[in-house]
Amino acid sequence: MKRKSINTKIVLPIIGSMILVFIIALFRLNTITKEINKAYLQDILQHKKEEMELVFKSTNTLQEFLDALKPFLQMEDYTYLLKHGHSIILRDKDFPSSYTITKNGYVLVENKLTGIYINNPNLGLELIMLRKFKNIGELKRKTNETIYILSIALLLMIISTMGVLRRNLIIPLKTIINKINRGECAPPIDIKEMDELVEVINNALATAEMKTFQADALHRIAVSLNKDWTIDEIMDTILEKARLLLGAEYSAFALYDEGGYFKKLRVSGLNEKEALEKIRRLPAGKGILKLMQLSLSPVRIDNLQEHPAFSGAFPEGHPIVKSFLGYPVFSRDGKPLGALYFANKKEGTFTEEDEELLMAIASDVAVAIQRVNEAEELKRFKKIIDSAFDIIIITDKKGTVTYVNKAFETLTGYTTSEVIGKDLSLLKSDLQEDDIYEELWNTILSGNPWKGELINKKKNGDLFITSAVVFPIFSEDNEITNFVSIQRDITEEEKLYEQLLIAQKMESIGTLAGGFAHDFNNILSIILGYAEILKDMVDLDSPLYKPVDIIQKSAERGASLASKILTIAKKGKTERRVVNLNRIVEDTLDILYRSIPKEIEIKIKLYKELPPIKADPTQIQQVIMNLAINAKDAMPEGGVLSIETSKAWKEFGVSKGITSENEFVRLTVSDTGRGIEKEMQTKIFDPFFTTKERGAGTGLGLYIVHTIVTNHGGYINLYSEPGRGTRFNIYFPVYKGRIEEEKEIKIDDLKGSGTVLVIDDEEDILRLTKDLLAPVGYNVLTAKDGREGIKIFEQKRDEISVVVLDMIMPGMSGKEVFHRLKEIDPKVKVILCSGYSEEGFDEIKELLKTGIVDFVQKPFSRTTLALALKRAITSP
Repeated sequence: MKRKSINTKIVLPIIGSMILVFIIALFRLNTITKEINKAYLQDILQHKKEEMELVFKSTNTLQEFLDALKPFLQMEDYTYLLKHGHSIILRDKDFPSSYTITKNGYVLVENKLTGIYINNPNLGLELIMLRKFKNIGELKRKTNETIYILSIALLLMIISTMGVLRRNLIIPLKTIINKINRGECAPPIDIKEMDELVEVINNALATAEMKTFQADALHRIAVSLNKDWTIDEIMDTILEKARLLLGAEYSAFALYDEGGYFKKLRVSGLNEKEALEKIRRLPAGKGILKLMQLSLSPVRIDNLQEHPAFSGAFPEGHPIVKSFLGYPVFSRDGKPLGALYFANKKEGTFTEEDEELLMAIASDVAVAIQRVNEAEELKRFKKIIDSAFDIIIITDKKGTVTYVNKAFETLTGYTTSEVIGKDLSLLKSDLQEDDIYEELWNTILSGNPWKGELINKKKNGDLFITSAVVFPIFSEDNEITNFVSIQRDITEEEKLYEQLLIAQKMESIGTLAGGFAHDFNNILSIILGYAEILKDMVDLDSPLYKPVDIIQKSAERGASLASKILTIAKKGKTERRVVNLNRIVEDTLDILYRSIPKEIEIKIKLYKELPPIKADPTQIQQVIMNLAINAKDAMPEGGVLSIETSKAWKEFGVSKGITSENEFVRLTVSDTGRGIEKEMQTKIFDPFFTTKERGAGTGLGLYIVHTIVTNHGGYINLYSEPGRGTRFNIYFPVYKGRIEEEKEIKIDDLKGSGTVLVIDDEEDILRLTKDLLAPVGYNVLTAKDGREGIKIFEQKRDEISVVVLDMIMPGMSGKEVFHRLKEIDPKVKVILCSGYSEEGFDEIKELLKTGIVDFVQKPFSRTTLALALKRAITSP
């Protein structure tokens, strides 16, 4: 059937109706004129309304508005009404009592458009202006007549037009609209032009629907990628939504490592776990995948198995791929981060439009991946600096704190909220010169890092020392934006270093003192030995006896002094024996009076019937001296130092956890000095702790006291108040064992026989030894060094009963000589002799374990040496 044109079915009927209406309108031209006048009136009113609105806008006060309104109110063609709220400000005498205001700001009088209505909310004003009409009666009559005629003509035109339009246009258009509203394609209506239009509309709607779907999908992808998700969540979201958008059967997203190999693979459209279990490995990224990785544009393949880059077969468990679309995901610097893959287009093959969509998706994906990577890197960095043991502080370029890590809070005691927004002056200890801070700021403001040590102050006032490095952070414009300070707490290291220096100093002093005491003992050996010989040669009533006795006793005191020096140098012998504490105190008084200034009064109160204790007298004297020296330092302006002894019961020990059944002897050392703060009392026995100025004390005095007392099975009680002095009560357990009386040794007890070889580098010692031993029956051979001694022993080893060997000699040491003698005669009997004690010299201890039969410490007496010889000779 031949389609009719729109001219035949619509245009011609409309033209006929218009001709009919036009003929009727010729007879009533005046009516048309009236309508024109009406439109003109409306235009005038509109213009007047705009003028009045401009007046409202240009005035701010009521008076300004009235002044501006005055010219308009004087017009004869208008009547007016001006209100302020419910109050009437101005009203024209001809203004009607009844009127209606429309929503669009016009005024109707008797349902006729007559005037305008304007309000000003700022001033609270309302203005109504009505247009005056002349000859209203005649105009009304003509208007009614014209309306009547036009109504009839218009009715006829409407009826005829609507009939035509309804049948040929309206009904078909409704059908098209209903179809489109239901999402269906519009049917043809047998009008050529309309059918062509319908076809265009259908195509446009289909395209628009597809574009809308794609845009919506891209929007959802972009929105989802901006969420705080992990890489896996981002990949899963991309694959699912993009696969549906592109109409693909499968999709995959590979993430590359630094070498360009597959680090992670996510898939959509199949079970990822089952697929990977079948394939058993990630793809190697060769063939098609390698081609795509190197490509800068999407790779679109209609038949993948026919492509030259195809490897020839799919791995076992891999889905069969026909059509393929892939595109790398690039970072900001153009480096491939990964790739998107789509396989098997459900309808046809992938298109250029699919490529464009994929590129848009890949762009969003790249941004999201880099954002996640940067966020994770930032989290890792923050976790690292939060977990760091060193203080990390970030400030702005003015030095205001913007960040501190947890180590800062732990070390300084300040919380983050207490320091953020403040400068670091709150850590200043005022113990460093301003030059240091000036140098720091000058260095970092010049763009260079600063390194050094800072003495800081904690929130509680404690000081701490840090090794610090401060450096600037630059913007892309090479402008300093921030400063970073990394500080390591080296307070303990500084203390340990200071302690090391003290220890090294004390070791040096000890070595020097030990060497001095050793040489001193050699000299004393000669003095003491010959004093003993002289004393045996004179009678008690001889005038020489007393001088010799004085020499002997002085030498013995010198030996005691040397023993103390060796003890301090840790090269002396410590020997506990049953002693009376009062005797030790009395023996200490002589040196005590010489050490304490006269401004300090020393009071001694000793308990007469004091039980004995088992102790090393030298160490107990050291305890007394250390406490007395501390008391002296606590009384720089003078005071009273009291030393007392008394008995105490075992309950004192039980209270300190000591379960000894013995009673205790108490030694009390007190002073009237400045006292010790309560918080310091728990620290004073710690090694290297001191309240004295730097360099004024080692911090070891009370530590040594505590060690000695503890090693003797005792304990210490401390009582002190600032300004009221200090009292140390020291408790030693009473010795309950049997006290053996020393047996008097006579000259006959010392006599023996045999040949003794004495090897010593001191000739006086050799002569002394010979003079001491000859009277008691021994034949003495002497050698001035180790080589001579070995030579004599090789010649007369069958005659020699015992070898007396000095430990410290030039050339061959006593140790070397001993081993050489053992090689000559494994059964040789050797007595070792030295100015050091066996406890204080490790080599002596070692030799005693390897065959030395006895040890004699210098200075020795005839008795000591002779008894040692008798023990050696009679030993198996």
